[in-house]
Amino acid sequence: MEKSAILHQSDSRFSFPVSDTKAVVRLRTKRGDSIRSVAVLWNTAHRFWKQQLRLPLEIRYSDALFDWYVGELDNGTPGYSYLFEITDEDGTVWYYNESGFDTVLRVEHAFEDNFTVVFPNRSDTVVPNEQFEGRVFYQIFPERFARGANKADTSYIDMDWNTDKPDNMHFAGGDLNGIREKLPYLKELGIGAVYMTPIHQSVSAHKYDIDDYFSVDKMFGNIDDLKELVRQAHALDIKIVMDLVFNHSSYYNALFADVVRQGRKSKYYDWYFVYGDKPNKNKLNYNTFADVWMMPKLNTNNPEVQDYLCRVGEYYLGECGVDGYRLDVAFDVSHDFWRLFKRRCKAVNPQVFIIGEDWQNSESFLGNDQWDSVMNYAFKYACERFLVEERYDAADFCNYLNGALMRYKDGTNMMMLNLVDSHDTPRFFEQLHKNKSRMLMTVAALMFYPGCPMIYYGDEIFMDGKMDPYNRKCMRWDSKEFASAEHRVIRELIGMRQRDVLRRGDTRIYARDGLAIIERSTQDETLILALNRSGRDVSIDVDPIYGHGYDGRIVHNDGFVVWEGK
Repeated sequence: MEKSAILHQSDSRFSFPVSDTKAVVRLRTKRGDSIRSVAVLWNTAHRFWKQQLRLPLEIRYSDALFDWYVGELDNGTPGYSYLFEITDEDGTVWYYNESGFDTVLRVEHAFEDNFTVVFPNRSDTVVPNEQFEGRVFYQIFPERFARGANKADTSYIDMDWNTDKPDNMHFAGGDLNGIREKLPYLKELGIGAVYMTPIHQSVSAHKYDIDDYFSVDKMFGNIDDLKELVRQAHALDIKIVMDLVFNHSSYYNALFADVVRQGRKSKYYDWYFVYGDKPNKNKLNYNTFADVWMMPKLNTNNPEVQDYLCRVGEYYLGECGVDGYRLDVAFDVSHDFWRLFKRRCKAVNPQVFIIGEDWQNSESFLGNDQWDSVMNYAFKYACERFLVEERYDAADFCNYLNGALMRYKDGTNMMMLNLVDSHDTPRFFEQLHKNKSRMLMTVAALMFYPGCPMIYYGDEIFMDGKMDPYNRKCMRWDSKEFASAEHRVIRELIGMRQRDVLRRGDTRIYARDGLAIIERSTQDETLILALNRSGRDVSIDVDPIYGHGYDGRIVHNDGFVVWEGK
């Protein structure tokens, strides 16, 4: 038994309440270690010394290096004291707690030695947001999605809608009314939430350089158009999530323009990071996003800035009724600010959904006090390595996905925004060299993985495009793919995602016979997906209920099947 690989920590992703009385505990051990059994000895803190309840644990997840034993504690009384009973390969029983390993169960030292789950205050318990749990998201780049039928101002449009050479400083005329008019299409597709990239006043097509946080860009419409979009979306049970850019503003934002004009005399001088009397874009003597002179970085440590940006969040929740926010470059903004922002937003809408942008492990931001979710690029990385680069086989793919789940608490995992492409990445269909079968495998995995799957506009009709700006082409509403058999498969997979077992079910991910398998289950049903990228046909001993690229019980390479478990 490799003791150095064994790990558990109280009050962490290894140990957390999930309700008023129930807690989850995880024990990490070396992958494939010669351990005969693991159990947790537990009880409420004041009863443990008199009686130790015993719960056998089983391996629920395995990644490349570790096995993860998981169990749930619940005796109807909140707050638990516990330790682990581990039987090694030669039958020796070890007791593992805060003080390490011992072959003697020292009950009299439980208070100082044991792990604990403290009284689970509701505000500290990370549980899924019931308004958003399991919904399928659809990301829209408003300038390129749809143009309203009665668009008043077309004078600024200087780019052909169907060009293959889009540009971030040229405009095709997409707007909020265009999105509103396409809501029935999105509803029919199975979409439950729309995430729009920024819609504030800006000189660019992408709007990530914001001139005015309290306005809608006139290219897209006005505040009344936003309100009507939200109203009609809600009537169809579709949530609306806006993109907020608080890491930086535009150079032309009135706040920064005042600093450029007045320098240290400006009341906004300390709202940014300026080194010298005045900002100089040629010398770049101020902090920016990615060394882009157009995007000066905001000082979110400044209480005045914090209050101003919180008022932005409050405004669109209260005035327009939006349901949540995706936060751009959120990893570069202070934890202190996000805590304040979350409190202020929840005071307006207790069910507000906050999604951070972070491309790596985001554990320190996730929980009830900052973000509810993150754009889960880990899922994209797994799919890239499995289906694009082929450097992962089925086992590697499953190991990586399991490891990603073990980064976070269960409530967080159920809210992760899972994606394979976005406005910041090449189209995944492009990365797949336009292999439709593998795109369908990707969508199937996306719909089965726990969390909120996100489709980037046009994924459903196999739109292509390399990195920005080519991943931001206009939506091809005249595409022949709308009538294709492959498009129908995507629609049916999204439809399958509406089943409760895929929205809320427990998860197991493992490899078998060269297949990558994602299994979701509730007390009432089990649904299992198998992906075959083994390079050969694989026989299965079940009867599929759905799939693509299979005959009877044979799953062909680059095919997938779904069946119901017992």
